[in-house]
Amino acid sequence: MSARPLFHRALAPIFFALVPRMRPLMRRPGMRALKRWWYRCFADPYTNFVEPPVRVVAMFGDVFEGRLSGVVQRSLFHFGLFEPNLTSFISERLRAGDTFIDVGANVGYFTLLASRLVGPEGQVVSIEASPTTYAALRKNIEANDATNVRSVNVAAFDCEASVPIYYLPEEEFTSGASLLRSIGPQEAIVSAKPLASILSASEISKARLIKIDVEGAEERVVAGLLQAEQHLRPDVEIVVEVLPELFDAVRTRFAEYGFSASILDNPLDPLADVNTCARPRPIPPGVRPAEVAMSHGVIYLLFSRDPALR
Repeated sequence: MSARPLFHRALAPIFFALVPRMRPLMRRPGMRALKRWWYRCFADPYTNFVEPPVRVVAMFGDVFEGRLSGVVQRSLFHFGLFEPNLTSFISERLRAGDTFIDVGANVGYFTLLASRLVGPEGQVVSIEASPTTYAALRKNIEANDATNVRSVNVAAFDCEASVPIYYLPEEEFTSGASLLRSIGPQEAIVSAKPLASILSASEISKARLIKIDVEGAEERVVAGLLQAEQHLRPDVEIVVEVLPELFDAVRTRFAEYGFSASILDNPLDPLADVNTCARPRPIPPGVRPAEVAMSHGVIYLLFSRDPALR
């Protein structure tokens, strides 16, 4: 563990005593200002002292195990959820019997959320390229007995290839593993395939919601999906986390197939007000990508062919 300021080391006993007892309060509605202050001053620094893996329970009941250096685990530990706006959106969209495609599944937070929502008659396809993260994903799927999930350790792309994958070494299972950006050391050479060939014909035709979070490879992943565009259901919706430099390219790709784009505000802030932020909103004409990017530097775009869904 990296060295921490003397202030934090001196207060470690207090952190250890109080923070766990405050977690039930952090998961209740309301008091956002108080909880934000507590998290910034005490709860978040506390997690820097916790080195062994911990078992955390999400608000929807599934369990996750990992070190609190991971951004997903840290959020779940304190708040029971991750990316509340996208969590709310997916919860509103998916129904029993639906199919959800999770591209860039990480440790499986949205995979397992969707597994609960679609039920035993539905299906989830969980795709994760990083071998290390995939092992954690499989562990979480098995720990929660999510029998309606098919997981795949392959990189979604626009062609069949072998590609390097890079990661951020200072955080465990971050959302930062990337095929196209050398953001850190190379983890492995992985197999890559178009989404149209990773998914079965049934999975493509039944997909109600597709989430793509691939850290810089989104244009090529989208191209691989759109190879099977004619088989997608009319009401399919596709949420894509986009880097600002790919904002126009990804929109153009979808527009060629009759999809319209809107913005889904999705800050990493676990205390975001989902009642005001989780609704898609139109993209202003002539907007620059930097004007609609979240504070963590990405844009969430929702693509749909049905105006009634936006």
